[in-house]
Amino acid sequence: MEKKMKNYLNFQFLGVLAFAVAGLTSNAVFADTYPSKPIKLVVASGAGGSTDTAARIMGINIQDHLGQPIIIVNKKGASGSIGINFGLKAKPDGYLLMEGMIGGHVLHPAMNLSAGYTPADYTPIAMTQMNPNVLLVSASSPYQSLQDLLDAIAQNPGKLKFSHAGAGSIHYFGIHLLLKTVGLDKDAAIAIPYKGGKKSMAGLLRGEADFHQTNLVSAIDFIEAGKVRALAVTTSERLKAFPDVPTFAEQGFPGVDIFGWRGVIGPKGLPKEIVDTWAQAIADTMEMKGWKKMVKAVGDMPRFMGPEEFTKHIDQDFKRYRQMATDLGILVE
Repeated sequence: MEKKMKNYLNFQFLGVLAFAVAGLTSNAVFADTYPSKPIKLVVASGAGGSTDTAARIMGINIQDHLGQPIIIVNKKGASGSIGINFGLKAKPDGYLLMEGMIGGHVLHPAMNLSAGYTPADYTPIAMTQMNPNVLLVSASSPYQSLQDLLDAIAQNPGKLKFSHAGAGSIHYFGIHLLLKTVGLDKDAAIAIPYKGGKKSMAGLLRGEADFHQTNLVSAIDFIEAGKVRALAVTTSERLKAFPDVPTFAEQGFPGVDIFGWRGVIGPKGLPKEIVDTWAQAIADTMEMKGWKKMVKAVGDMPRFMGPEEFTKHIDQDFKRYRQMATDLGILVE
């Protein structure tokens, strides 16, 4: 009886040992073999747009660090939710990831309860670039500073107008964040919607609006041409290209820090090994002169955030915009 028991225990021990060795071996094999085939990167917009361009720039440059080609797959429609929902259904094996963007991955689900997903349904890998917002008035405007504009709004509630690309756009949220931060009512200024960023900028230039907030890339040419005056930018420090434009922070409003971003995102449950492999490859790619030059050409600024920081940032963004959508009465059931 004692001998049988001893044999049984030996058998159990060998089984546990074999299982442990298999686990170690599988991890080693995984580390050596991923990626072993081309990787698809889903872009939730059409070919030729800024997000598509950003994805292709990353795809071209990161191949040297991953050892496999990156195939761009465009899935446009429904404010990005068609492509994102497609990406979320992928197996968490690292062979189908998404080009992340604030519009589709944060703003859309933040203001649409029926979007079908929230940040809890995907895995942030790394932020690659950002596009700060800038507050503008026309060159002929009497407002020479941010304080001039805020004083005018406070003294004339419901009179001054701002142009925007639609309720729920980052520019719309940006103005309302400013109003809330300085203690003004959400109706202190009149929101004038336009179909897209270009038309909302045109509204400012035609005098149909008194002020406008937009992505820096959309404003650069107009600032340089002297057609608009920049009153504040949402970066933490002044921009080298526009050293005379103060930040919101230095003017007493550090909480007005909205900016657009892009990055790489995977489906829920993506293994840490894959996340870390991609995060390191992205960090290495972002050191390449070719990548930096291409990103600058599309108007973005390099901004790396690793998995933990990126996840925290997205969660904070989502909570902020969901609360703002609720407060502004634009949350869609």
